[in-house]
Amino acid sequence: MADIRDQISALMSRVRKRGGLPSSSEIVDEAFTELEYTPADIQPDEVLARFDEHLRRVWEHTLTVLERHEDRSYAEGILRELASEYPQDLQAAERVAEENSFEAGVMSLFASWYPLLRRCFLSVSQSRKARGGKDFELQIERLLDLAGVPYVRQVTQYRTDLILPDPDTYQENRNIAAVVSVKRTLRERWAEVAEELFSLRSPNVYLFTADENVTERHVAEICERYNIYLVVWEEVKAARFATRPLVLSYTEWATQRLPLLREHWG
Repeated sequence: MADIRDQISALMSRVRKRGGLPSSSEIVDEAFTELEYTPADIQPDEVLARFDEHLRRVWEHTLTVLERHEDRSYAEGILRELASEYPQDLQAAERVAEENSFEAGVMSLFASWYPLLRRCFLSVSQSRKARGGKDFELQIERLLDLAGVPYVRQVTQYRTDLILPDPDTYQENRNIAAVVSVKRTLRERWAEVAEELFSLRSPNVYLFTADENVTERHVAEICERYNIYLVVWEEVKAARFATRPLVLSYTEWATQRLPLLREHWG
């Protein structure tokens, strides 16, 4: 089993490399361009005033762009690599087709390759999930860029993804800086993330998520226990947490909380 996993992992790496599957940054940039989310097309105030709507659009369109590239890269690439790696299966299927029918040959080949194809598609799914988290971070960063909001990306400190406006301001006065952690979903290790963010002892900690399934337990732990702002889609806020002050929609964060900090940034 381990050999098959290793073989398919190597095979999928070749498929992605030879198929020219773009990086997360390239995919997100393409989505922004197609939506005409560029400095020439949209004003900073407009980005902030409708932050939730814009983030939702790029969140959905980025997946459309990724699927388009996946179709191009995977549709032929996977079969081409399987044919190169397992030529004996093709030869066996060809014999079945000659002796019986084309349909029988195809079914024979599919039966032989089904375990391999299953692992290939599992690899595609896992890769998409991994990219999804990175894509979401990049989408938020690109919107902040368009809005002219300064930030510094963090790669080593705790569970922090962004410091607004910069680490120096954060060190000098945490009351006017913001710590942002981005989680595509809250299904994995969210309690650990919340605890690490709480350890920063900052009054302006925000956990951004694209998760549609935020629960009362999440709010009780993240917001009430750790005093962390949870930033969610507007419909999630309106439908379930309208009276919870520590649960914000993206537009609320951009138009209400962010201005309170920015007025101190000079």
